[in-house]
Amino acid sequence: MRNIVDASVEELTWKDHLLRMLGLGILTASILFFMLVGELPYAEYLPAVGFVAGALLALLTSAKYVLRIEYNHQDDTGVQWLAIAKSGKKTDKLLFEQHVAQLKQLLVS
Repeated sequence: MRNIVDASVEELTWKDHLLRMLGLGILTASILFFMLVGELPYAEYLPAVGFVAGALLALLTSAKYVLRIEYNHQDDTGVQWLAIAKSGKKTDKLLFEQHVAQLKQLLVS
């Protein structure tokens, strides 16, 4: 608890979702690109299919609200924002805000 510096609730925008889609798409495409044997007849198309599959996976698992904490690591990493919970429901956003208020009370005292 002493390593937590701050907490917040963020509403993700379409830019955040697009960046996540691109990131997962590129990751899956590059893994398939490096693992496939070039002699296979479908090897040149599979990374593109992997990109689409990764982007769709990111889209299907996206959330609108994120509960984040600012965590101070004990090593040279320093302070970093970590996503603790994600949800797409408005009621969960209110719950996240309650948790943030409780955390901030604990941090002050």
